[in-house]
Amino acid sequence: MVVTSFKFLTYLGEFGYIHDASREAGPAGLTSKEAYTAAIKRLQRFAHLPETGVVDRRTLELMERPRCGNKDELDETQDSSRRRHKRYVTANSKWEKNDLTYRIENTTPDLSPGRVRRILSDAFKVWSVVTPLTFTEVMHSDADILIQFSEGYHDDGYPFDGKGSVLAHAFFPGNSKGGDTHFDDAETWTFNSTDGVDLFMVAAHEFGHALGLAHSSNTEALMYPWYQGYTDNFRLPYDDVQGIQTLYGSPSNRLPNTPRPPIVVPDNRDRDRGGEAPITPRPTHPPTKDDTPCTGNIDAITVIRKEIFFFKGSKFWRRGPNGLAAKPTEISKFWYNLPSDGIDALYERSDGKITFFKGDRFWVFSSNHMVTNFPVEGRRITELGVGKNVKKIDAVFTWPYNKRTYLVTGDMYWKLNAKEDFIEYDYPRDMSIWKNVPVPLDSAFKYWDGKTYFLKGDQYWEFYDNKMRTRKKDGRPIGRLLGCHNGELKSDMTLRLSDDPDDNEDDDKESGYKHT
Repeated sequence: MVVTSFKFLTYLGEFGYIHDASREAGPAGLTSKEAYTAAIKRLQRFAHLPETGVVDRRTLELMERPRCGNKDELDETQDSSRRRHKRYVTANSKWEKNDLTYRIENTTPDLSPGRVRRILSDAFKVWSVVTPLTFTEVMHSDADILIQFSEGYHDDGYPFDGKGSVLAHAFFPGNSKGGDTHFDDAETWTFNSTDGVDLFMVAAHEFGHALGLAHSSNTEALMYPWYQGYTDNFRLPYDDVQGIQTLYGSPSNRLPNTPRPPIVVPDNRDRDRGGEAPITPRPTHPPTKDDTPCTGNIDAITVIRKEIFFFKGSKFWRRGPNGLAAKPTEISKFWYNLPSDGIDALYERSDGKITFFKGDRFWVFSSNHMVTNFPVEGRRITELGVGKNVKKIDAVFTWPYNKRTYLVTGDMYWKLNAKEDFIEYDYPRDMSIWKNVPVPLDSAFKYWDGKTYFLKGDQYWEFYDNKMRTRKKDGRPIGRLLGCHNGELKSDMTLRLSDDPDDNEDDDKESGYKHT
């Protein structure tokens, strides 16, 4: 029997997730629930969604996003450890020369012909600055790469579907149509704008196909199949640089008499705005009000070398076995180069180093000094394998049950590998596995007593490892966890959670461990 709608099956077949389906056959060859579930999981794995095997909310939203019309080449022959660090995929063909030509057969009415020409030239420069390749526009029809704007059927066997969904497609290098690049003129093509579809970003992606790159599962890569929108001051991500240099080498392979294109990309986009585009500094925010942690809403908390560190706004407090340190400390005055307005999460790694998270970046410190050669502006969390759509990490903790570290954002979580430098391949997963843990979290950590605690608002929850649920469904006042009395932190208070008369009470006796 057919297990789902024609729409979903068509999508899976069109983009390479159903291997025995085609546009002509439709869903006729796919009749088992198992095959459909496996195809959905392949899509979810490629896009870094929880592998539920059903078209849930996240998967449906993904299917509705505009994207490239080329199929997603699933490189399932590699083992998971290689896939984690190498997301780019190369096609089976490449150009056997470095000096390529292109011809623009027509342009879109949405932009002036001159502007289209400059945008496409800049899109080629994205690839020429990192390779020996050069690109020259010509007016004759025997150019290597032919570029056109079309609607619906346009004599290549891959008709466009109208506004939305498929934006463009391109052919891999080869004879006949090899390298040819087509844009759906039903779209509203724009320039340097978040409105419509940015022609530069789509063209740069499609030219990657025209040079021999398939789709990447790296959510930050240019070759990620789903449209990522306008990006100011674009620079080619590392995953794409690795992929294209695997095919053509680095610029050092360029012949001495071949001129090297300018490094600044895209220069014409800046000139069209009337001069050099100003560099936008990273936004700063004034420090938040110095509010006592006893009221809750803790930004981050962890244990470092037997002391509890808890962070709120621009300051942190620390409490050891013998009580509270005298005063709170400015974060940026103790850990130099951390953001002055606070952090989102932190944890102490197995090697004793401390990782801090703020927004879409992270920093690694040894004691209160940044590790050698670590960039002061931090590294993007996408380098850990987290998807580009994730804007911050809510909580991070090392689970005593298996001594592995988990990152939490909203209702999703990831597990870091044993080296703590990349997430495991089959993540993210849904936080509902951690029964009764509230989402989104403020923080989480492993306490002195070896147990895991989750914090949200002015409450905390103790977690039962062997039962995969919280001890009680309702939280307890956070002040007790931090050593507060009458709304104030007390320096002479030592924490004895076992003093709680309700410690031996359980909300229910449900058990059953779930793999996390």
